[in-house]
Amino acid sequence: MSKVIVERPRMGRAAAGLRAGRTRVVEDDDGEPIRATRGGRAPKRDKPEKTKRLNETLNPLRRYLQSQVERPWNKVYSEISEHLKPTSTVQQHVRDHIEDFVAIKTRTRDGVLVAVGRWGGERPLADDHRRFYVHPRTGLLRENPNYRSWSKRHREKLEAEARDRFTRMREIDGKTQLHKLKDDIWWEVKLGRLGDGREPDVVLSAGLSTLPPEILYARYGARATAKRMLNKAEKKKYGL
Repeated sequence: MSKVIVERPRMGRAAAGLRAGRTRVVEDDDGEPIRATRGGRAPKRDKPEKTKRLNETLNPLRRYLQSQVERPWNKVYSEISEHLKPTSTVQQHVRDHIEDFVAIKTRTRDGVLVAVGRWGGERPLADDHRRFYVHPRTGLLRENPNYRSWSKRHREKLEAEARDRFTRMREIDGKTQLHKLKDDIWWEVKLGRLGDGREPDVVLSAGLSTLPPEILYARYGARATAKRMLNKAEKKKYGL
């Protein structure tokens, strides 16, 4: 398992092939060119040393854990560890990633399953990002029913942020936005560069919002240079 999970192929002749097509000049002992070659094998002294690099492709570990659901965790962990030498940095790397997939330390608190994060701190299992957990009473490996992949959680976060922006802001053009600010009043806001920080932000300096400017304007390095309240006709025009 350690070879599949954490080792990449050795780098050697294949890496040398990346240099194919490069022009090399071969010189004699006096520094005079003998010939120019296109590609070809490098001199022996230039041959790259064969090395191994850690590979973060952990799908084999995830698939193995998936196949072990409903089995006692102690047995599953023993089987994973059976051929992993604790003295091997590469093989120990597998163990280091187990808690990225499995919430091992769990307990019931007020009738709710909670898990301890890899770096400490308790949270409800429903809010834990790991796909598997060890049941605190039975000791069985279980699948977290509330698991969502990182990409799905990230997409949901972006969608939530977009919904929040729509309730308080509309983008008219690159320099003009409409904002619902203090007391639910809609304003037209003109944007400019943040500059050196000495120019005031007319929205923030007036106390119309407590949001950081990068969130308020949904961009970095911007400040409000002008503002005015929208009238009824303008709010109707923009469907506000």
